[in-house]
Amino acid sequence: MRPEIEQELSHTLLTELLAYQFASPVRWIETQDVFLKQHNTERVVEIGPSPTLAGMASRTIKAKYESYDAALSLQRQVLCYSKDAKEIYYKSDPVEVQEPKKEEPSAPASQAPAAAPTPAPAPAAAAPAAAPSGPVDSVPDEPVKASLLIHVLVAQKLKKPLDAVPTSKAIKDLVNGKSTVQNEILGDLGKEFGSTPEKPEDTPLEELAEQFQDTFSGQLGKTSTSLIGRLMSSKMPGGFSITSARKYLEARFGLGAGRQDSVLLTALCNEPANRLGSEAEAKAYFDTVAQKYASQAGISLASASSGGAGGAGGAGGAVVDSAALDALTAENKNLARQQLEVLARYLQVDLNQGAKSFIKEKEATAVLQKELDLWVAEHGEFYANGIKPAFSPLKSRTYDSYWNWARQDVLSMWYDIIFGKLTSVDRETINQCIQIMNRANPTLIKFMQYHIDLCPEYRGETYRLAKKLGEQLIDNCKQVLGEDPVYKDVTKITGPKTTVGAKGEIVYEEANKESVRKFEQYVYEMAQGGPMTKIRQPTIQEDLARVYKAISKQASRDSKLEIQKVYDQLLKVVAASGEIETETATKDALALATGANTPTEEDELSTASDDDEIASLPDRKTSIVQPVSSYIPSQTIPFLHIQSKKQTGDWEYDRKLSSLYLDGLESAAINGLTFKGKQVLVTGAGAGSIGAEILQGLISGGAKVIVTTSRFSKKVTEYYQNMYARYGAAGSTLIVVPFNQGSKQDVDALVDYIYNDPKKNGLDWDLDVIIPFAAIPENGNGIDNIDSKSEFAHRIMLTNLLRLLGAVKSRKTTDTRPAQCILPLSPNHGTFGFDGLYSESKISLETLFNRWYSEDWGTKLTICGAIIGWTRGTGLMSANNIIAEGIEKLGVRTFSQKEMAFNILGLLTPELVKLCQEEPVMADLNGGLQFIDNLKEFTSKLRNDLTETAEIRRAVSIESAIEQKVINGDNVDANYSKVTVQARANMKFDFPTLKS
Repeated sequence: MRPEIEQELSHTLLTELLAYQFASPVRWIETQDVFLKQHNTERVVEIGPSPTLAGMASRTIKAKYESYDAALSLQRQVLCYSKDAKEIYYKSDPVEVQEPKKEEPSAPASQAPAAAPTPAPAPAAAAPAAAPSGPVDSVPDEPVKASLLIHVLVAQKLKKPLDAVPTSKAIKDLVNGKSTVQNEILGDLGKEFGSTPEKPEDTPLEELAEQFQDTFSGQLGKTSTSLIGRLMSSKMPGGFSITSARKYLEARFGLGAGRQDSVLLTALCNEPANRLGSEAEAKAYFDTVAQKYASQAGISLASASSGGAGGAGGAGGAVVDSAALDALTAENKNLARQQLEVLARYLQVDLNQGAKSFIKEKEATAVLQKELDLWVAEHGEFYANGIKPAFSPLKSRTYDSYWNWARQDVLSMWYDIIFGKLTSVDRETINQCIQIMNRANPTLIKFMQYHIDLCPEYRGETYRLAKKLGEQLIDNCKQVLGEDPVYKDVTKITGPKTTVGAKGEIVYEEANKESVRKFEQYVYEMAQGGPMTKIRQPTIQEDLARVYKAISKQASRDSKLEIQKVYDQLLKVVAASGEIETETATKDALALATGANTPTEEDELSTASDDDEIASLPDRKTSIVQPVSSYIPSQTIPFLHIQSKKQTGDWEYDRKLSSLYLDGLESAAINGLTFKGKQVLVTGAGAGSIGAEILQGLISGGAKVIVTTSRFSKKVTEYYQNMYARYGAAGSTLIVVPFNQGSKQDVDALVDYIYNDPKKNGLDWDLDVIIPFAAIPENGNGIDNIDSKSEFAHRIMLTNLLRLLGAVKSRKTTDTRPAQCILPLSPNHGTFGFDGLYSESKISLETLFNRWYSEDWGTKLTICGAIIGWTRGTGLMSANNIIAEGIEKLGVRTFSQKEMAFNILGLLTPELVKLCQEEPVMADLNGGLQFIDNLKEFTSKLRNDLTETAEIRRAVSIESAIEQKVINGDNVDANYSKVTVQARANMKFDFPTLKS
């Protein structure tokens, strides 16, 4: 039988067996008889996590088929994938071939044959000298202890040797207040052990190890295995793998698998500085590490050279004098060698050519290895791994079937109403209606009308409601046919809320704001500013004092006395007069006269309801009688504002430009904002980021967007597919490509892909907007720990961002369509501290405002800097969510991701785009955070207060629980314990009906 037929039959057999097993009742005994007796199967393989069926098959063979197999000469083999993978794939362990060692006999060779004919074991006359390859006494094996594993993981994360990390201290004490490092350690422990006890950071390492040891299996987990693999790949010579190290430790010291794991763990805290050059150096390194482990574990290690002395003499037998054997064969070898050289000279063949080439290759390899080690030592492993390119146009995913998703949304809403899931119109329903209107087309309207015409109203109230709401939606869609889709967010405005429970748990949530329910109210709130953003105006006394000082410096001695008298009289007049008003009082009175801050306006906004939103749904162009800019207080800087550059070089609040921006935000909140025809590049739009919310707004406004991801996978592409399915408007396109902004090759390849002709696998786009928001966190890195991750982050957020803009500039063919670049700036200029080169990256981007004038790309790129304020829930700020409520109580504003995305999308209004073409624009979206001095002290105090409150309540809760158990027994909490019961399947499979 040919191999391909055997393979096909094997596949068919496996498929039929699985089908038979799943579709029929369990008849395993009969199944075994079929393949063991009828087919005489000799190799049985179970594919599963444990040898369940394999064990049953083994017992069946032993009980029923031993004599049967012996009669037919069958040799059966029962294997399980989980433990016999090597045998299944015929992968045998490589055998280390050892060179024979010369032995010097300690007794005359004539004595050896005398002992050979003796049947009984005769004692050797004398043992030869011990060879290093002799056997070694094995050390009793012991699985890895949880104490060593925890000790190593903590020490490795702190980058300290084991003896510098006392186990009597807790993790919280060892990290010296670096909460990021603490969270990373706790995360590693969770991955390693599966689960962690309560408050492990406050427990000394000794006690923590005892708690873990009860449930610890003694096997290495995900974190330790990954660290050991990285050590072997980065520090060991080529070819020296984990398997090589284990075999060496077993052969050299007789260590079992558990002891080998412990030695490898110890090696993590004793990594060599550079990659080891040879296998000999690697073995010497593991000799040192093994001895360190032995001293810590309190065991003694005997090497192979010492352990083999006793065993060598027990071999008995004849001992050949190697020197006499060499002398006997030397003459023949010399003769053969001479003949080989004569033939080589005749054939003009260089016998040493291979050796010479090997020496040259070895020298070249050594030079390259030295350069590689130098590069890795300077840049670090994280940087080296981070700059690897990831872009591939073949992996791009394009989503543009908005028309099809609109039908699915309509049907989903239709049946939700019919089956009673949707009984009232809320904000979410309104948002769905807006998305359907953005995708409205004649075919969709016909599709909707068809279902409404066939709706059987007599079947109940839900059918009548579905027809009523459906007709309203059709009318809305007809009114917006032919109009551009718009981005309009009608979700509720939320704010931070942190509570400490009775048991000490700190709970953070986004709570709805009752005073600010819509985005038009949000814009009004931003225009009003807060107590921290008020501009302090100098008093008349202060102005007079400055004038007096300026005049008195140039006046003579006599005139100074006269000026002093006049100055004193003016001060008395000002103090006694009630008619002189300061500029602040005058402007405040004027503001009051115009109606700013009037209660009626606030009352009108606060009493708006969802029904008003439904009624205004079709009105895509609502006229604004009095713009929000007219309500900006005269002596207050809005939370969101535009700054202009003064002659001194400083950026200051510009009321005129801020009014332009806030009016645009108000129009976007009321009438929506369209991005139809825009071609946009967005980076850093992962789930839960500001970029993701910006991306939703762009595609709901009809833009064509190419978004990049550094974690390209099925899960990520499905995330963007679902986003487009929900928000993609008519004419919008979403293209997802893998991209690493840390790679220069990827930067060039991405821009080429965007601008190349479709014949060259390109998009043939010309970008209108660039939103480069890619970043990675650097928490925990002070100036004494600027590592390779910090350098890589700096490369992403600054170096390659500039390269990206430069690559786009070089591909721009006209000066009439410049691309607007939204630069992600930050108010964090070292304010928080311990964030690596993050603040340096953001400050350096501000040089583009000057380079726009001094360089030649002003007609191809425009600059709009967005100073992004405190945004809750993002990857960079999520750890600070719990103190956001306390920060807002100081009179400043923090933002949700939707709010910040709304602020940034407001920079894409036609008015701001035109302004950016005239000059670089600086948008301060900081929420007044810049007015808080010593922000680090405030945040630390807020965090400490929360932690202290939580610890006190936790202690009180534990004490109360103990007291109740003492009084009422151990089962006092039984009636209050929450028990979740999950529904389970109750399927029945009867025997199939047989044909008669």
